[in-house]
Amino acid sequence: MLIITQEPWHVEAAAERLLALAEAARQQFGEIGGGLLLLPLGEAGPKRLRPEADVLAEAGSVASGLGIYIAAAAPMIAAHSNKPQTVGFVAGPDGAALLRCPKITPDFLEGFGDAACELGRPAELPVADTPLGRLGLLIGEDVLYSHYARVLTYNGAEVLLNPCRERRDAGFESRKRARRTRAYESAAYVAVASPRSRSGGDLEVRLPCASALYLHDEQNYEEAGQGESFLAPDFSIQHLRRKRSTLFMNQPVYMRSMLYAPGYRQVAALDAADARPMPETRAGWSAEAERRIAAQAAANRIDGPREDQYSALLVQNEFRVIHMDTPNPGQILRKNLDEAIGLAARSAFIPNVRLVCFPEFFMTGSGGFGKRTPKTLERIAITYPGPETDVLSEFAQKNHVYVAGSTFEKDPRFPERVFNSAFILNDSGDLILHYRKLHCADIWGQLPDTTPGSIYSRLVEELGYDALFPVVDTPLGKLAAMVCFDHTVPETAHMLAKRGAEVIIHCTSDPHGAGRRPWEECRMTRAHDAGAYILAPRPGGEYFDPHAAHPGAFLRGYTRIIGYDGRLLGEADTSGKVSFQANLDLAELRRYRAKSSANMLIWDEPRSYVAWYEKGHGLPGDLWAGDPQQNPYANFAAIKASLERFYAEGIYLRPGSSRKGAETDARSLI
Repeated sequence: MLIITQEPWHVEAAAERLLALAEAARQQFGEIGGGLLLLPLGEAGPKRLRPEADVLAEAGSVASGLGIYIAAAAPMIAAHSNKPQTVGFVAGPDGAALLRCPKITPDFLEGFGDAACELGRPAELPVADTPLGRLGLLIGEDVLYSHYARVLTYNGAEVLLNPCRERRDAGFESRKRARRTRAYESAAYVAVASPRSRSGGDLEVRLPCASALYLHDEQNYEEAGQGESFLAPDFSIQHLRRKRSTLFMNQPVYMRSMLYAPGYRQVAALDAADARPMPETRAGWSAEAERRIAAQAAANRIDGPREDQYSALLVQNEFRVIHMDTPNPGQILRKNLDEAIGLAARSAFIPNVRLVCFPEFFMTGSGGFGKRTPKTLERIAITYPGPETDVLSEFAQKNHVYVAGSTFEKDPRFPERVFNSAFILNDSGDLILHYRKLHCADIWGQLPDTTPGSIYSRLVEELGYDALFPVVDTPLGKLAAMVCFDHTVPETAHMLAKRGAEVIIHCTSDPHGAGRRPWEECRMTRAHDAGAYILAPRPGGEYFDPHAAHPGAFLRGYTRIIGYDGRLLGEADTSGKVSFQANLDLAELRRYRAKSSANMLIWDEPRSYVAWYEKGHGLPGDLWAGDPQQNPYANFAAIKASLERFYAEGIYLRPGSSRKGAETDARSLI
C-alpha cells in the first residue's frame, strides 16, 4: 500500500508528528504494515535545525514500531557536511535508513534560504530495493529536471518519490504537468507529496493541492483533493514491470544517451572552468542567481537588428501519400507543395507575419505503407537546397517571411540514405538551418530512414557534432527545430535550449490515438523546461489514396503554439486545412528568463549528470553504419536487444519478479 499525506510536519517534533500521521492513516485505511507513507517536505525553524542523525533515528523508530516504510525530506544539519541542507530519506520497517539523498537544486521557487545543496556535484541518487518496488528520491525542484529522473531510472528506480512544497503562481500547472511527464519519460511512477498548509507566524498559510500519483503511461493518474489528509492511490509495481516489458513508447530503452554525452561534456567543461563555491545563504543564492542570469543573457545576445514582437503563421495542410507504386511521384509532391503554399499565402502577406511553419511531411507525405526501403523513400526525398526549396525561397522573398518545414531529405554525402529533416529559410530565401530528426519510428523497423545516431561516427566526421543540435541567430530570435518523435526525449529540446534556442519549431505529424495526450503534455513540458516557445504545425489529414476525394482520419490536426512558460497560447482545434497565427513576444520571454524562480536553465548543471550519459544506456550508436539496404532495426531486433540489456544490467526487473527473485533474474542474464 502507498499512502501519501498532505499533512504538514515539523522536524522539531518529528517523532510525535510522524507517529500521529501513521496512526491516523491506520485508522482510515486499516492495517498498513509493510506499506509506504510518503510525507511532504517538512518545515524547520531557521535557528533550530536538528542533526540529521536525530531526525532519521526518530523516523526509523516510528517505522519499526508500525512495521512500515516512511519517506520524507526536511531541512536539517546534514551529517556529511555539518551544514544546513535539505535531506531526503526512506526509513524501513527494521528502523534502518534504507535511503539517504540530499537535495541537488537550490530552493529557487521559495526565494532561496540559508542552506547548502549538491548543485554541480556528481549526482548519485541511490535507490532502495523494497517489496513495494525500487524507490528513489527527487526532492522539491529536483523533479523538474529530467536528467535527475534519468539518472534514477538508470540506477533502477521504479517509483520516483517527490516530497515537495508547492505554491500557486504562474508556473504551478506547468510544474504539475512536468511531474506527469517525468513518469512518462521514465516509464515509472512519480509519487508527489506537498503539504496542504504551512505555518506563517500566527497564521496557517493554505497551499494549493499538488499531491498525486502519476502513472508511467500518463493516461490516468490520481490526485489528492483540496484539504484531504491522505491519498491511497491504486498502485501495482507488477503493472509497471509489465508495461516496461513492452517495446512501444518505452523511452529509456529507445533513447540514445550517447548522443547527448559530448554536448553535456562541453557544457560541463565550461561550467567547471567558471566554478566557484556554491552559496549557503539566501543573500548568496540571490547574488548567484543574478550572476547566472546575466551570463546567460550575454551568451544569448543577438547582435544586429532584432524584432522582439511578431506573428508566427502555422500551416495545417492535408497531404497526399505517395506509395511505392504511385506513378509520377514528383507530380504528387509538387501538388502537396503548391497546396501548402496556397494555404499559407492567405495570411503570409500580412506585415506582422514574419515566420511561416509547415508540418512534417507537408510536401513529401509519410512514405506510404507496406515494405518500405531506403530506395522507396528516395523516390520522394528532396535535397537541401533543391527545386522544392527554391519554390519556398521565392515564397519567403515575396512575402518577406522566414519559412520552416520538414521533409524526407537525401544528401549526396551519404549515398543511399534518406533522412527526416527540418529546414529554416530566412526572408531572403537562404537556407540558414538544417536539422536531422534524432528519434524516429526507425527503431521499430517501421520506417527505413536514417537518424544521426544510426551513423553517428560517419555523420560527426563529415558534419561535426554541432550539426546534431543547430541553433541560428536571427532578428526573430534564436531559432531551432525538432521533428515529431524528438520531443518525447527531453534531452533534445534541452540541448537546443542550452545553445540558446528561444523559438523551437516542432514540425510534427502526431497520429490520432491514445498516445496523443502524453505527447501533448511532453510538448508543453518541453516549452516550460526550456523557457522557449514551441510551434507545432501538424497535418490536418492525409489522402491515403493520393487521388481520393476526401482525406482519412489518421491525422487529425490540432496544430499548437506553446508559450515559453508551458501554457497553451493557441491551437487549431479541428482537423482539415487551417492556417492560424499567434503573436510571439521575445521581450517578454527574456523578461521571464530574468526571473530566478522561473528560469530553470540557470540551475541546470550537466557536470552533475554527464557521466551517466557517457555510460551509453539505451540504443547504441552506429547500428546502421553498414549496408544502407540492410535494416538492423527490422523485426524490432535492435530495441529488443536494448530491452534485454536493461534486464541484464538490472535497470529493469522482469514482470513477476519478487524483490529477491529480481536480483536473481538480473544476475542470471549478465
